[in-house]
Amino acid sequence: FVVMFAVSFSSGVILTLIPDVSKTLGIHNKGLFFTVYTIASLVIRVFASKSSDVYGRVPVMIVSSILLALGMGILGVSQSVWSFWTAAILFGFSWGLNTPTLTAWTIDLSHPDYRGRALATMYIALEAGIGVGAWWSGWWYGGKLANIPVAFYVSSVLALASLGYLVWWKRTHRTV
Repeated sequence: FVVMFAVSFSSGVILTLIPDVSKTLGIHNKGLFFTVYTIASLVIRVFASKSSDVYGRVPVMIVSSILLALGMGILGVSQSVWSFWTAAILFGFSWGLNTPTLTAWTIDLSHPDYRGRALATMYIALEAGIGVGAWWSGWWYGGKLANIPVAFYVSSVLALASLGYLVWWKRTHRTV
């Protein structure tokens, strides 16, 4: 729940702010960021779909959290179309790694009789993270372009918080 909420917060921020960021960078099709990150997410899934089975759930989510923190940080300082696209690719790689891995980890950690509840809790964290991220970033932004970078930085910090939690988990739990 903790990791899913922390990383999905960034999705809410992306959904809320990317259309205005696109406009300020002169990108007239506001959906291109979403296209790029979706393609990146699909590409990484093709090439790394078994990575959490090979290397473990937590190590893959650690990499994913790093990619997410980098992508959101780059969006915060983005002044060019190229950094914007780089952030979209990093965001897509992160989501392509973390979504299936978090689902698998949730199943690994849950009691067989309660897997449905465990997955439901994970998806509640996903929806809550997106919702809170969207609400907060919209409130913070308030139509002032100068406020946008902070929303991306907060998302980056939450990704780093999930990284810290995962590193702690890895050190205290020798399995998964």
